[in-house]
Amino acid sequence: MNSIHRILRNGAAIERVDLVRATINEAEEIKDNLLNDINFNKIIVDLSTCNYIDSTFFGALVFAYKMLKQRGCAMVLVVSKSLLLRSFIYKEIASVFKVYHSISEALEAFNNNNYGSVSNNNYHSLASRKEPVKIVQLPLQINSE
Repeated sequence: MNSIHRILRNGAAIERVDLVRATINEAEEIKDNLLNDINFNKIIVDLSTCNYIDSTFFGALVFAYKMLKQRGCAMVLVVSKSLLLRSFIYKEIASVFKVYHSISEALEAFNNNNYGSVSNNNYHSLASRKEPVKIVQLPLQINSE
């Protein structure tokens, strides 16, 4: 599919997701790529270009994370879009992934052995960071429950 690329830097495998929308179409690819990174102790999933992740793609990340964690690997996410960060807070992802705003921040945390899980308070401080605002029009979705 060529939308997910592996980069090796400072002993870490970086899976760069070059998609605006990461969906069910790429879920199997990211899961396979991450499971193939089993020989690396440090794995970064770079979602910095994503504005949206669907539940299937996210499920693939969680599945791979659990498998990698059982084998002693550490996996973190890089997220720079505030819209995506807020959706992570809403879905209470803080108990699963540590999130950074850049690959260099994630690599520095790996170098300092500071890459454990994150509390919701840390996510709120990340989401409140000042960054350029990007106006995005989204269709109104009304759930009829």
